[in-house]
Amino acid sequence: MAERLECDVCVVGAGYAGLTAARRLSQGGRSVVVLEARDRVGGRIWTQRLSDGTAVDRGGGWLGPKHDAASRLAGEMGVTTYKTWVKGAHLLIGEGRTRRYTGLIPKISPLAVLTLALAQWRLDKMARQVPLDAPWTAPRAAEWDARSVASWLEQSGIRTTIARSLFESALRGLMTADLATTSLLHLLYLAHAHGSIETLFSIENGAQENLVDGGAGSIARRIADQLGGAIRLNTPVRAITHAGEHVLVAGDEVAVMARHAVVSVPPALALEIAFDPPLPENRKALYRGAIGGWETKTIVVYDQPFWRADGYSGQTAEPGSAAEVTLDAGPSSGVPGVIATFTFGPVSQRFAALDAPARRQAVLEALSARLGPRAANPSEFIETSWWTEEWSRGCSMAHFTLGTLTRYGHLLREPLGRIHWAGTETATVSHGAIDGAVRSGERVAAEILGGDQRRVRA
Repeated sequence: MAERLECDVCVVGAGYAGLTAARRLSQGGRSVVVLEARDRVGGRIWTQRLSDGTAVDRGGGWLGPKHDAASRLAGEMGVTTYKTWVKGAHLLIGEGRTRRYTGLIPKISPLAVLTLALAQWRLDKMARQVPLDAPWTAPRAAEWDARSVASWLEQSGIRTTIARSLFESALRGLMTADLATTSLLHLLYLAHAHGSIETLFSIENGAQENLVDGGAGSIARRIADQLGGAIRLNTPVRAITHAGEHVLVAGDEVAVMARHAVVSVPPALALEIAFDPPLPENRKALYRGAIGGWETKTIVVYDQPFWRADGYSGQTAEPGSAAEVTLDAGPSSGVPGVIATFTFGPVSQRFAALDAPARRQAVLEALSARLGPRAANPSEFIETSWWTEEWSRGCSMAHFTLGTLTRYGHLLREPLGRIHWAGTETATVSHGAIDGAVRSGERVAAEILGGDQRRVRA
């Protein structure tokens, strides 16, 4: 017989959206139960300890200078951040050569640089016309939502093969998707939600400026420690019954009766919960049109960050390769040396079709060609293909297919009776980032607390 619990709010999912909602609700005097399918908290933020105790992030790991909500939460939990290592030369590989450069602009032709800058300016100009709280109401929303990012890129005017490949790879990195099926409106929404395309691309003054001491998952662990027994791990939610003044949230071995439920899982997983009454067809269509990101992140660990001594930052790019983008993701102490490598969209899927030894060889050959022969012999090699993770189905966010936002986007944050919706996909500011997840948890907690107060006054 399933264990039966009662509380004010049952939160489905212990990622950053769900944990933040639970924390804020608890601070507001509400009793909470959090049901999490995984054997850990953090969701798409997954910090793992190496054999020497060093924390590395297999999922999301970076915070930008404007990620106020996540930084505030980190401060509450006594967690600090440090700057991503950027000193030294960056590398761009393409057209049979390696370009070494510093700063933001690689050594490609002035005309190519100009066309890249113009393409970014055009995107930002369009993005500023997209309302953050309702992108589907933009003056050209229907046009942009019917157009793919790939279609726009074809007519972007970017000159030279290397410039085009670099920009296409960067956009795939943002959307973690096949750009031919990704809505241009969603890209514009994402850019406006972060201030600019350049902010999303950048380390310094950008979305990748800071790493978290102890790993990004350390914030989640400390929240979980404070919530204590309110969190139930290894408990996937199978069904939610909602009617009248209560909701019943059921797992295999536990059933929670609550006044409200917060669903904070990725869209694909929401579709696998049996709702009674069933979800309306338009909400199902919204979640079917939100595809989890195709992204592989591989952590490659060395005894020392030898590339730093050799004058390299660890920041490299080779579009279409087994290590399309790399960043130095080492701890604040500097040792061990850690390189985070990424592949995105169809490139990620192409390499995932290889067996594990072949993937490892491809990554290490790419790193050795860039950073020298010492890169061929890491002490640890940790690979995560996020769309294959059972309880994530993608990272760092879901991308919206053509037509989804204009038809169904208004449902992203709209409660369904006593069921409320959180997750970085529902965020307006910092959409798609850790900060967006935190903001969504704060929003939904305020929604519930404010609604309860209005009922009491009534």
